[in-house]
Amino acid sequence: MEGVIIGLIVAGINVAVTTIIGLVINSLWSKRIKEKEELAKLREQQREQHENQRCEVMKQTIREESQAMESRLGEKIERVDKDLDLMKKTMQKDVRRSLRQDGNAFVKRGYASDLEKTEFDELYWAYHNLGKNGVVDTLHDQVMKLPTEPEQK
Repeated sequence: MEGVIIGLIVAGINVAVTTIIGLVINSLWSKRIKEKEELAKLREQQREQHENQRCEVMKQTIREESQAMESRLGEKIERVDKDLDLMKKTMQKDVRRSLRQDGNAFVKRGYASDLEKTEFDELYWAYHNLGKNGVVDTLHDQVMKLPTEPEQK
């Protein structure tokens, strides 16, 4: 009977040791799983943080490039505006010269045909829309009042 009791004690010790080892392994396994989950969360947070930093750098780069482009565009617009202003003034001089030459010729001649008056009037209004300065207003009025045919003597 002693052998049976010793056998039961040994068997009990084996079960206890196996159970303890199982509990220790299970505890270590659970701890390892939690560590892996925490590591995965940490990696995800780091990835998100890195992505956010990349986005911020990209946003800043885009803002800086946009400001540089606006500056370059502003400079180009200024140059274009100056060029257009110069062209406008040059065109205004040329149109004024043409109006004065034609108008004085019509006044000296004493008449202007309907077509000549129409063309003169259209050129006058183009000059007017360029920012007229009143130089040919009187001449325009004189030409518009001229007869359309020469007077018969």
